Amino acid sequence: MLTDGGGGGTSFEEDLDSVAPRSAPAGASEPPPPGGVGLGIRTVRLFGEAGPAPGVGGGSSGAGGGDAALDFKLAAAVLRTGGGGGASGSDEDEVSEVESFILDQEDLDNPVLKTTSEIFLSSTAEGADLRTVDPETQARLEALLEAAGIGKLSTADGKAFADPEVLRRLTSSVSCALDEAAAALTRMRAENSHSAGQVDTRSLAEACSDGDVNAVRKLLDEGRSVNEHTEEGESLLCLACSAGYYELAQVLLAMHANVEDRGNKGDITPLMAASSGGYLDIVKLLLLHDADVNSQSATGNTALTYACAGGFVDIVKVLLNEGANIEDHNENGHTPLMEAASAGHVEVARVLLDHGAGINTHSNEFKESALTLACYKGHLDMVRFLLDAGADQEHKTDEMHTALMEACMDGHVEVARLLLDSGAQVNMPADSFESPLTLAACGGHVELAALLIERGANLEEVNDEGYTPLMEAAREGHEEMVALLLAQGANINAQTEETQETALTLACCGGFSEVADFLIKAGADIELGCSTPLMEASQEGHLELVKYLLAAGQAGGHEDYFGGHRSGQASGEGGL
Repeated sequence: MLTDGGGGGTSFEEDLDSVAPRSAPAGASEPPPPGGVGLGIRTVRLFGEAGPAPGVGGGSSGAGGGDAALDFKLAAAVLRTGGGGGASGSDEDEVSEVESFILDQEDLDNPVLKTTSEIFLSSTAEGADLRTVDPETQARLEALLEAAGIGKLSTADGKAFADPEVLRRLTSSVSCALDEAAAALTRMRAENSHSAGQVDTRSLAEACSDGDVNAVRKLLDEGRSVNEHTEEGESLLCLACSAGYYELAQVLLAMHANVEDRGNKGDITPLMAASSGGYLDIVKLLLLHDADVNSQSATGNTALTYACAGGFVDIVKVLLNEGANIEDHNENGHTPLMEAASAGHVEVARVLLDHGAGINTHSNEFKESALTLACYKGHLDMVRFLLDAGADQEHKTDEMHTALMEACMDGHVEVARLLLDSGAQVNMPADSFESPLTLAACGGHVELAALLIERGANLEEVNDEGYTPLMEAAREGHEEMVALLLAQGANINAQTEETQETALTLACCGGFSEVADFLIKAGADIELGCSTPLMEASQEGHLELVKYLLAAGQAGGHEDYFGGHRSGQASGEGGL
């Protein structure tokens, strides 16, 4: 029977066990494990364990020399693809194909000696003796057995094949295998014919994009320029490097491709492309061809910058050893260390610091540092590493934000905790515009706000607009944050100095009905402010909130709440 190589199922050997005794002649040696027939990535088990196809990859080449087995297999393929037709799907039909090849028709009609047909197919034959087969048929039978990988069972003995059912199963199994092999050969021949008839019409750029080294070689040999550019303006070498095609890069460089070719865009060099993609072998190859390690892209990035941003430690080491400038700034003012910190690549940062990178270097315009960038992105391990390495956590950006403030902007609780444990100032520095708590409240980061309050944050500290944390929370519609701050004792009716805005007026201006409702129920004064909560809601067109405030005013005993001057303002300016 046929099985996938290495798979389960009953082998032909087990079929033999079911119909023939296992006894062997005295003194007979144990035959080695026979093989099978290989079909592509499959192996057909004909007898015993699966093995390589006979005559292929070290298998048997046939009984009495390779020609007999080869002739048999080729003839089987001819039967399959020529006059023999396709697979019939039944044991009897499959056997007939092998039978028609092994025997001459006259032998079938007038057998004198026992033929293969009689030996293999006769259901009435008993005590079949292969020694009675004529020499030519016996040679063919031995070739068939050898081709199937079971030639070690001597046809001269014949005892193993005394049972006709054994012979029938054996013949069917071998025939199926050869039939499938013939089909595979047919498909291969058709594919090869199709490939041979195809004309490769790809351009050099398309061949490079596909990584087809042979096609590229052919086109270059035909005179195409190695320094062509793609339709997008990319150089062929840059295309190969960005895709990680090492062998293609070798071919292009051997044909004298410009190692600094940036293409029509004038953007990145091949070395930058390879560094950005993390292709260490190509980076080394380009450096061997004298690529400029400190070239900058249109945005000011170098190969080292790209490697650091990508976290490619080995490439970073190679570039530094080749003299890469460790303090180059890109258009954002970021050094390689800042890029590594922003992306959270601790090992890259470690290598950079070991090579002398400035830990507190800041960007030119925004005054960002490696630590502030790591805090803003929430990379806890990087923050810990930089703090241990001596980073200044009180350094301020151009917005006067400390590292703690940057962490608070995006609600990174554990980073904030680490900074506070390391001595970060919890309240607003003298020359800053806002406090960590104000930033947390504005972002609605409740857990972080609770941590800051626990560590002593000032609930009434105002920012440069005069807003307290409660006002910021109300202005942004963060009801849960409002609840936390009120529970911690925040002044619900605190007002700004110039405009007398309150948390309630800011909530009404933004149309946050739930927050307004929470504040009113918590005791917010509905009359405070140069522009009352009703005026703010009316001016912004928040109709449902206006209705709510009117009902709240009447319920609170403010009968003139919508009368007089205020009534005119509300109806006139609100457009109601």
